[in-house]
Order: sequence, then structure tokens, then C-alpha cells
Amino acid sequence: MRRLISICNGTTINGTIEVTIKRPGNSIYAVVQSSKTFDDLKGHWAKSDIELLASKLVVNGTTAETFAPDTRITRAEFAALLVRAAGLTEAAVTDFSDVQSTDWFAGAVGAASKAGLIEGTGEGKFQPNATITREQKAVMIFRAMKLAGKQSDTDAKKLNAFKDSSTLSSWSKDAVAGAVNAGIVSGVTDSTFVPAGQATRAEAAVMLKRLLKFVEFIN
Repeated sequence: MRRLISICNGTTINGTIEVTIKRPGNSIYAVVQSSKTFDDLKGHWAKSDIELLASKLVVNGTTAETFAPDTRITRAEFAALLVRAAGLTEAAVTDFSDVQSTDWFAGAVGAASKAGLIEGTGEGKFQPNATITREQKAVMIFRAMKLAGKQSDTDAKKLNAFKDSSTLSSWSKDAVAGAVNAGIVSGVTDSTFVPAGQATRAEAAVMLKRLLKFVEFIN
């Protein structure tokens, strides 16, 4: 079975391209170079980041020609992106009653749960098809940072710049602070974070690209 891994961009040394591969575990590897764009990205603010990750086979379009950047992203979809970027091997789901083994995202949700990237929403459920909120996304990103062995300052002082920081859930504050201080997550504006705001596919791709750079999985 093929597994996607995260790699650093190749470096040319004495005319030879050297590539660093980072993945938990051992396997057989192949280096692939590709270039991808989508018809609906023309003029979009996240175009370059989406194309970068699509070319690295980290994100996929909704079709071969479209990415739907402004469509909201679900909890399962974002979990799958993190698992793919981290190079985790899919795993069976045992924790959530609303994730069936036949669901396309089952292996990714299982891997994310096993790695500690996600938690349920209570009563043994994950709510995979619910739109992920901005604070939920920040928590998952912060956990992915720690999984990759990277730390970030969780001092909440920077959150004071957001007028709505008091609306952050208590369980998310440290993670949001860490993700903001690492430069991975930003506010909707300079003065608002909108914790309960629903994230889009474009926002998720941009956050994921910043995460991969922070943990040095890409240059």
C-alpha cells in the first residue's frame, strides 16, 4: 500500500539534488516531482500555498480541475490532511461510534486518534462531517507540532490583540496561543480571531503549509 510522506524540498549539491525524507517508521521510498493547479484558483489569495501542497500530494481538489477554496472543511477532512502531511499510517477506528470502517476517512481518523491529534466531541462521537471551527483547527495543529517534536510558546499575551479572545473555549486557549505564537494561525483580522468561525479549505491549506514549514517538513 502506498503511503504519502512529507519531504523537505530538494537541495542541489554539486549538481545533484538531495532530498530529505521524514516519516515515522521504515518503508520503501520514491521521490516524485509534480506540479498542480486548479481552474478556480485564479486570483485567489491562497493560490500559491494550495498549489504548493497539491504539487506535494498533500491536498487534493474536489475534482481534477477544481479545489473549491472557499468551501468549508469538515473535521474528518482536516484530520485526513494532518495525517497525510505527517506521513502517519492509517489505523482502525475504535474510539468513535459515528465513524464506520467503510467511511473514506475512517483510516485517517483512526490514525489521528492514535497519534493524539484529535479527540471526540463527547458521548463517544467525533462528528466527522461537522464543519471544523477555527479554535478546533488550532488545537489539532498545535498537537501536530508537538507530534513532530516542535514546541511553541503558549504565552497568551498575543491573544490580547484579539478583541474576542475572551470567547475562546478554556480547552483551546493554550493551543491557540501556541499556534498563533508560532506564526501558523492568525486572526480573521488583526483584532478578531473568531474562535467559532468555520474554516475553509483555503484557510486549512494555508495553515497546513505554515505548519509544515515550522516543523521543517518542507523548506
